[in-house]
Amino acid sequence: MMFAVDLIGTSEQIAEQQYAHAGFREVSEVVFALPFSFEHEDYVQILTDMAQHLGPALGWSPTA
Repeated sequence: MMFAVDLIGTSEQIAEQQYAHAGFREVSEVVFALPFSFEHEDYVQILTDMAQHLGPALGWSPTA
């Protein structure tokens, strides 16, 4: 398992940072960890952005 630096920015910026990393380009699975100190609404916003913007920018699509 490899840990990357914290990525901060828009979904587009984070996707660009991921694709710039040689290790990311070699894997088929990625795990994202969120801080423990956020409010519920912040987690909802982050997870929604990941599902609607970051995931698709990284090649993910939801299953039916």
